[in-house]
Amino acid sequence: MAFEVDGRRDVDDWIALIKEANNAFCTRLDQIYGDNKDLKAEAARMCLRCLEEFAGRYGADNSVIIVHSTGRVNILGTHIDHRGGSVNPVCVKEMWLVVAPRDDDRVLLKNVDSKQFPDEQFHISNCLPTGEKIRDWDTWCYQEYEKRKNDPSVTWSNYIRAAVLYLQHLNTNDEGIFAPAIKGMNMMIYGDVPIAAGLSSSSALVMGAAEAVIRINSLEMKPVDFIENWGFAEWYVGTRGGCSDHAAIISGKPGTILHITAFPTSVEDAALPGGHSFVLANSNIEAKKQAGARDVFNSRVAAYIFGMMMIRENFPEYAEKLERLRDISPETLGVDEVQIYRMIKSLPASVSRADILKILAEHERKIHRVFRSHAGPEQGYQVRQICLYGIAECIRAEMVPQCLRTGDMKTFGELMSASHNGDRVTKMVDGQRIPTDNSYPDKRIDALISDLKSGDKRRMDRARLWRQGGGYNVSLPEIDMLVDIALATPGCLGAGLVGAGMGGSIVAVVQDKHAQQLIENLARQFYRQRNLPPGAEIIIPVGGLCTMDV
Repeated sequence: MAFEVDGRRDVDDWIALIKEANNAFCTRLDQIYGDNKDLKAEAARMCLRCLEEFAGRYGADNSVIIVHSTGRVNILGTHIDHRGGSVNPVCVKEMWLVVAPRDDDRVLLKNVDSKQFPDEQFHISNCLPTGEKIRDWDTWCYQEYEKRKNDPSVTWSNYIRAAVLYLQHLNTNDEGIFAPAIKGMNMMIYGDVPIAAGLSSSSALVMGAAEAVIRINSLEMKPVDFIENWGFAEWYVGTRGGCSDHAAIISGKPGTILHITAFPTSVEDAALPGGHSFVLANSNIEAKKQAGARDVFNSRVAAYIFGMMMIRENFPEYAEKLERLRDISPETLGVDEVQIYRMIKSLPASVSRADILKILAEHERKIHRVFRSHAGPEQGYQVRQICLYGIAECIRAEMVPQCLRTGDMKTFGELMSASHNGDRVTKMVDGQRIPTDNSYPDKRIDALISDLKSGDKRRMDRARLWRQGGGYNVSLPEIDMLVDIALATPGCLGAGLVGAGMGGSIVAVVQDKHAQQLIENLARQFYRQRNLPPGAEIIIPVGGLCTMDV
């Protein structure tokens, strides 16, 4: 068999290898899927299909690499990775990329599902400035997004472009010369990570493309840089998130829940205690189809930024310790939770753009840079409740490893549900679904402080920061309904939104003996009521990003 140093084999050789039994390819699948025979069989089938489609549409006389990427479900640590908070994800589903290098800088993109993802292509040199290096990646991405946001001919390829162009940007010298010039590629892609379902299908695509480019071009990148760069790369598509999804995809292990912290990056892992499973339920509502979704997501990030700036000014004695939102914690500041509540209370409940410019007059330039990522929210920035959500979620996320190690699944479930309470937009009262009020007026903050000072163990416990949902408010009534159906099922310990919100999926942790009942309850009370196909399943953590070197 023809085998290249960079992991390439002829397409026919790959196909023959996968069809054999008990070979090196099977051993590689063991490393990704553990001993789950069903997952390995499905993975082999999908990889084979991707290779066959490549051969049919590009020709079998190609030497290719195979890259495995994956989606992720973040169990806890939502909306905080870009503020320094930790995440606790598992890798699920899969995406296969079959890639052959070209002699030019043209990137051809094809998908097995050609109806949903029509062929696209681009030339690397045509997408980047000529004769100059990009000095400010953020500004350049914003300008490029504004240019193309109404261009219907460029869609899913933006996620490939994000990886390719960012890598070329990193490999451009100060004179604007590509060093080296990245090779073009012929790519075939096939995956079962549902789009806009909160499973980070976009980051799966970005990371698969990044792995292919690095391998084909023999680029060198330190492991920590490989993790921390991809949040920046994905800014190209118009969002301003962190790198936790990418870190999860890189670090995934079979049967493992990851605990990932950024700045600096560290990765721990733990197993879900025996007798428990995760159930994923897709709402079938795509977040990207919701009107103004991008503006909503970016305005929440803006509220974090403005709140952090205000707290630094309101409490200058802590300013040196307050680099990121996660630092507003008793441990970092050496204070009690009462003082954290006082800091939160100093924030405005709601504030307009004009008022932000007045309050933070010395930071006008930075504020305008933040404004440009989104349209201003009609009701103003809900700074207090959003920052409370983020501060509490950072604490919740740090509690996860201890819960898993000690088998404290009751608290683990409560953490998940408290997190979702901060995203809720509806709740059930007397059989009716009504809007939630996630605001935290002075009176509510004062009551929490009073409870903490009371000396009454029960009052003090319910006032703990980690129990406060805050108010990030990016759920939908349908998402809340899925969570409520799950929580009403015996044996379900906790449930919450997955992903950025405004659609997508939920995840629930449930005792094994009740998992099928939970799936049936969701089917009967949600999917059948809407004439939707059942969308709930038990998910099993799998290994993450890799090139199939065998």
